[in-house]
Amino acid sequence: MINLLKQRAERYAEIGKLIEDPEVYSNSKLFAQYQRERGSLREQAEAFEQLTALQQQISGSEEILNDAGADSEMKELAGIEVEELREKYDALWKEAQDMILLDDEDDSRDVILEIRGAEGGDEASLFARELMENYVRWCVPHKFKFETLDEVESEVGGLKNGTYRIKGEGVWRWFKYEGGGHRVQRVPSTEGAGRIHTSLATVAVLPEMEDVDIDVKESDLEIKAARSGGPGGQNVNKTSSRCQMRHLPTGLFVDCQSTPSFHKNRDEALRILKSKLYQMEKEKRDREQAEKRGAMVGSGARGDKIRTYNFPQDRCTDHRAKVSLPLTRIMAGDLDELVETCRNWEKEERLKAMSKQSA
Repeated sequence: MINLLKQRAERYAEIGKLIEDPEVYSNSKLFAQYQRERGSLREQAEAFEQLTALQQQISGSEEILNDAGADSEMKELAGIEVEELREKYDALWKEAQDMILLDDEDDSRDVILEIRGAEGGDEASLFARELMENYVRWCVPHKFKFETLDEVESEVGGLKNGTYRIKGEGVWRWFKYEGGGHRVQRVPSTEGAGRIHTSLATVAVLPEMEDVDIDVKESDLEIKAARSGGPGGQNVNKTSSRCQMRHLPTGLFVDCQSTPSFHKNRDEALRILKSKLYQMEKEKRDREQAEKRGAMVGSGARGDKIRTYNFPQDRCTDHRAKVSLPLTRIMAGDLDELVETCRNWEKEERLKAMSKQSA
């Protein structure tokens, strides 16, 4: 792993020189690609530099310990210093291992979040709304910006489906574990007999794509303008500002009505479509890699029931990490511990996959 860390530090330095080239600087697409790659390598490059410096300091102190001519007081101080430096080195090395094991090409990207009420009718839509509101609460301590791009409300005030953008440093690292099926078990407010119902809301988490990332042919798009629905200002239902976009080769569909401007909604719809196309390709690559290494490290597919929210027992269970935490805490927007257990689960899965590859 130290060699891999060294290679990434060297690539970080190489990109630093490349972006100073006038030809690269004048090419906005290439410059943005290099900037994003460099940003994703920064932490690993800094860790390698710090590890190298610590190792040199340890070697210097060990030379004093092994020097027959050094006095006893100097050797004692060197011995204390070696212990302290090794503790720092071990702690930093553990962090560096996490960086390598959890390395994700999308770590520097913002997130497109899609939430839908799935199985369970009104109750599913109500829980979908609660999930969305809980994610809003979760964003606050992390200083993430939560933007609504599109929402379709159910008759009971729930969420049939919603599309959102979440922006902030490291947002993908936190939200990527939320993709999949979220199962809720509770007594609905409309249930007179007190029976527990099971419903499902689905969450899709997509890395947001910039225009430089993926090309979409205009001829592959079917675009329609429609009148916006739902509550809004006086022009909401009078102008055809809503953009409905379909990608003909894949059948992917995007519906955006976040602004009163059709052209702005079209731009937003195209950004979401690009994110979906990118995610499709990434999941395909993940499946191919998983087949080769014999372990799937979480596809985030919508059909996967990743988590169960059991209200009567005040328990939230993540089925990947096999951990249960108090539901009241989770639904208050405190998801950090839950996500950390998912990160540890992913590290273990990747270590298993590396062991199989090296066997």
